[in-house]
Amino acid sequence: MFIFQSVLFFLIYPLTGSINSVQEIHYNKTPAQLENNWSFILDKYLQQGVIGDVNEFDYRRLKKNTQDKKILDNYLLSLESINTKILSNNKAIAHYANLYNAVTVKLITDNYPIKSIRKLGPLNSGPWKRKIIKLNGELVSLDDIEHKILRSQYLSPYIHYMLNCASISCPNLQATPWKADSLEADQLTAATEYINSSRAVTLKKNGLRLSSIYKWFKEDFENDGGVLDHILKHANKDLKNAIKKGVKIKSYNYDWTLNDVTDN
Repeated sequence: MFIFQSVLFFLIYPLTGSINSVQEIHYNKTPAQLENNWSFILDKYLQQGVIGDVNEFDYRRLKKNTQDKKILDNYLLSLESINTKILSNNKAIAHYANLYNAVTVKLITDNYPIKSIRKLGPLNSGPWKRKIIKLNGELVSLDDIEHKILRSQYLSPYIHYMLNCASISCPNLQATPWKADSLEADQLTAATEYINSSRAVTLKKNGLRLSSIYKWFKEDFENDGGVLDHILKHANKDLKNAIKKGVKIKSYNYDWTLNDVTDN
């Protein structure tokens, strides 16, 4: 199990090394058994729609529960032991997304309390480039999973609705694990949920304010006709009418505040 010390993370943790490098345990579990472990964590610590349409996670409570933290650790160890090269496309996509999200939850929990995931790196750079995940025997980073694997190999704009960066403006951490057999339907649901929230699209008097996701990864939406055509597919009535009338994108915004359960 990897050990972080809040803001001292990058001072005491090596540049590389598996998130579970202290233990070399391998598990032979079925996908359903693995999903049950992640489902348990999500069911117990994720609160849906606490602030508007944002799903919040109770990192503080998880940090205090040693037994549940071990469940999360063992889940990650199990994911690391899987040979992703033999998985079907949908199984691989679901696997990578669940791994990304679970690692993110662990990073935040082990470093809690923090205000933003960006604090887990010098100059607010975040933890994304740290090679701390063992995948097919090699150490990779969260950035590797998102950009070198998911975005590069599977070429779908819906990848962006699957990954949660523990921030208010990110697409929600879903209440259930990603599964191969319902992947497309669940992706569409997540996209619709996000697009019709103010975190993704806000209709202002002078035009649309979009999540910066649609700026940073604009090229990923080109095969879907571009950003606005993609949004149009999932928009509610008012937003759809505005787009059809020619409303333009005027600005972008992203709130990196932690998606943390609050006492408010």
